[in-house]
Amino acid sequence: MDFIENFYHSEDNYFSGIDEQEISRNAISTVLPLIMKNDLTERQRSCLTLKYVKNMNQAEIAEKLKLSQPTVCRHIATAKGIVNNRLAYCLAAINKANKMWIEFENSAQ
Repeated sequence: MDFIENFYHSEDNYFSGIDEQEISRNAISTVLPLIMKNDLTERQRSCLTLKYVKNMNQAEIAEKLKLSQPTVCRHIATAKGIVNNRLAYCLAAINKANKMWIEFENSAQ
């Protein structure tokens, strides 16, 4: 699953509707900046930020960063792989915690 793509391009349809999904979105909002700061190189971080926050295409990013478009493509692909890997772990933990909480609430009734 491409978590970063869904996070930046969802119109809250992917994450909205039920409490578990809101919890997941909040978790991603908390963890994503940490992943970007700690696990990506400066170039990877710049490319992702320009793509998803500034909505620039690869040619525009390449021009701004004075890189080739294929280099920008590689930075984005590598960065997305790292981010998606880390977010998959985060969401697995959140989903398990949500499930345990729901089971606890159901058993208390």
